[in-house]
Amino acid sequence: MRRFIFTDRERELLGTWLETGEEGNETRKLLTRIRKGFPDLAGDMEIMFAVIRELMRRRRWRGRVTGSSEFGSTLRRAESALTRARRGGAT
Repeated sequence: MRRFIFTDRERELLGTWLETGEEGNETRKLLTRIRKGFPDLAGDMEIMFAVIRELMRRRRWRGRVTGSSEFGSTLRRAESALTRARRGGAT
């Protein structure tokens, strides 16, 4: 499993686009790839969330991402955001 979705350059382009709306050719190509790749990524995220929940249930999750109590709410927010994006509310 990869540990990233975007490269440093892509993060920079997206950050600039979010802050200023500046959109060059490279940014447009990246936005197109995001739109096309979303269905597969969303499916992968649902699998990952299910695995994390099961690891937590089995007490095999050690909260490496954040503190264990904080991670539960982070996971719920991520799941909610994914649901909104699938419905078109966050795209």
